[in-house]
Amino acid sequence: MKLVTLICLLLFVPPIASKASEQLKTDRWLEIDLCWFEQKNMEQSVNQFWERFNPLFQGIDGWRGIVLNVGWTSDYLFEWHGNLKETIQLPKNMKKYPWFKDQEKLKGNSIERMKQWKTRFNKADKPEIINFEPWSYADLKKLSILLKKTASKKFQLENVMVGTFVVGFESIYDGEKTQFSIKHQNAYLNNAPNLIAKLEADNTKYGAFPNGIEEGTLFTEFFGKQWGSLSKATDLDFIILRDSYMGVGIYGKRGPFGKSASPDPELVKNWSLATGDLVKQSKIANPKGLVIGYSNAASAVADWRVNCFDLETIAKEGYLDGWIDQTWAGAWNEVGQRPEGFWNNQLLGWTYQLSYLLGHAAILADTKVHHYFLIETFDAWESWDIIHNATERLRWGIWAFAHATVKKPDGLKMPRGSYISWGNKGKNLLSEDDVKFLSETSNAAFTDASKTTKIMGPTLVYCRSAMEWQSANKPSEAIGEWIDEQAGTLMKWSIPILSITRSEYLPRIESDLLIFQTPVHLKESEKSNILSTLSSGKPAAVFASPAGGLDSDISSLLGISTRDKSSSETKYIGTTNYQTQGIFESIPNTFPLFQPYSKNNITPDNQTIYSVFDSPCLTYNGVGGKNVIFWNAPEFSKNLLNDPGSYGKSLDQLLGSPIPFVLTARQINQMTKKGGFVSVDQIEPYSPLPIAAWQKEDGSLMVLAGNMEEGINHTANQSVQTIFNLPQINSQETKDIIEIWNSERPVIEHNKVTIHLNQAQTKLFRVK
Repeated sequence: MKLVTLICLLLFVPPIASKASEQLKTDRWLEIDLCWFEQKNMEQSVNQFWERFNPLFQGIDGWRGIVLNVGWTSDYLFEWHGNLKETIQLPKNMKKYPWFKDQEKLKGNSIERMKQWKTRFNKADKPEIINFEPWSYADLKKLSILLKKTASKKFQLENVMVGTFVVGFESIYDGEKTQFSIKHQNAYLNNAPNLIAKLEADNTKYGAFPNGIEEGTLFTEFFGKQWGSLSKATDLDFIILRDSYMGVGIYGKRGPFGKSASPDPELVKNWSLATGDLVKQSKIANPKGLVIGYSNAASAVADWRVNCFDLETIAKEGYLDGWIDQTWAGAWNEVGQRPEGFWNNQLLGWTYQLSYLLGHAAILADTKVHHYFLIETFDAWESWDIIHNATERLRWGIWAFAHATVKKPDGLKMPRGSYISWGNKGKNLLSEDDVKFLSETSNAAFTDASKTTKIMGPTLVYCRSAMEWQSANKPSEAIGEWIDEQAGTLMKWSIPILSITRSEYLPRIESDLLIFQTPVHLKESEKSNILSTLSSGKPAAVFASPAGGLDSDISSLLGISTRDKSSSETKYIGTTNYQTQGIFESIPNTFPLFQPYSKNNITPDNQTIYSVFDSPCLTYNGVGGKNVIFWNAPEFSKNLLNDPGSYGKSLDQLLGSPIPFVLTARQINQMTKKGGFVSVDQIEPYSPLPIAAWQKEDGSLMVLAGNMEEGINHTANQSVQTIFNLPQINSQETKDIIEIWNSERPVIEHNKVTIHLNQAQTKLFRVK
């Protein structure tokens, strides 16, 4: 009997070789303040760190790294003089934002929630003045080595990397200016690195410049060589070029020349070359170290068009190893999380971060760069606490971001991994439950993504040709190219955009509906394929300004034209082709918006859905076998656009109104419904409900739904509901459905499922 039992047990023991197959092929990074570690009791704090965080890294078959925040600024790098015994230059008298103990979700209408927010922060701690304990470079080296050795010896985590990030501000959190910015004022431009700067002569001994800085030394050369010298001396494995290094304008469409690029293409080119040189110099100074970029949290399209750096070309040069999309969605989307503003910045919220992530995915699609999204927890220095105050929305974000897909001719490409920010809040670490949530949620999302075979819903089409021509010829003129901002808004109204492709990939990819970005200045093969798609009868959409954003042949096929050369003024009132049925149900005749204006004309076969001062802006053409939307999309409020000082407006104020976006979403939904694709029965203007859908290798359909929005519905009823139309996923009529996160069993009637979500609730359905 004992022998039989032993044999049975052995049969259920997985062979050693199977352990490798259980490894999750992803990268994972965790950010933490240097000052969390006890300098005088380093071994104990390193052990405490790994006891808490080792579950995050177990089973990860990819790059694994601990990211140290060495006092926020770049002075620890700039003021490295080659002496390990020297004390690191850390900023002085910084303010740490208050944290509140109230973890409850604010409830009620907008006015009631604002009152609760004020009460919350009236009870919050006062800002704390922070001055760091002295750390030497030898201490930094000791910590780096100890973190890696402890991971290996005690937790069997091999090849863990330790590195740092740099932030390009002269000062941060009201602290004193950095020493280097005082000595080299021309190295900074509006509190950001002046990447094209040539440094003045400086007799100071630096780690990489023992004889001082020669007059005219490039800022990028100095940075790179200092990093190489520092990283080799302190056993650091990577550097992350954070805020204001790769894109000096952060949190909006702003760059080195302001809210648009310089009209001089040569200046735009030079700035991009300098950004590329920063990456190159950092890599060649220590080829074994990784160089990782970090987004500015806003439009990926604006990187080149406003922030004036060509990320794709930089990536293809081969010196950039990774790219982190700063998807701090909850920190901006969730209301009442900051003492200085209730609404924060809705334009950087959940769906916008998803669309910005998609934009960068298309840009990096044909490069070796490891692409990551950021998973926010609480903040180490500011007041928000997303992992506890918006847990379900954070879960939605992890799943949506992990499935953000580039459709390539050779298959689907999704993010390579994630960057977790932060691991600490002052001296407090994430709890064991927090770590469990992050580990289990992330692992499940990435595992599911690895088994995904088809992304359903519309697919964005990034047009590099248009961006390249515009930046090289008319860089300061916009042509309605902000497809990631446009898509991020449409997602809110149940348009399930979870994929992107490139115009070069056509016609070798499939989609329910292709959404083309400014198809102009195309290669002949691109143009031919786009014309073929638009005339095929398959659902399609084109988003562009007719003033500079459309190829003439495509314009002719669409039946849209203008004599205007640019959209230099803004109009504020839209008018519907007033009806009461179909997509016009419950839609007012007029509505506010912020429309870059050109006088557009359409052919008789076009239907105008809405216009602005007699200029058709949203049209549908279903004549002659066509099935095409054209949208001359509005932008966001010009008074508030990209101005960090203008945080604090609700989303409806930033949009003007939901109506132009709702009408566009309804028209797209109507087309996908007729095609038997993913759709909903009706889209309500003041009940936004983002949805995404994909199919797995076992044939099952996954549907992700979330009550994600703030600033559209100002009533006390924050619940949303929709009727979701299941697409045909196999030949069987009977379907089994389960809501995974709550183990609910919804009812399918006539191939429809009712989805109801309470405030901030999210759900994940599996249909077989």
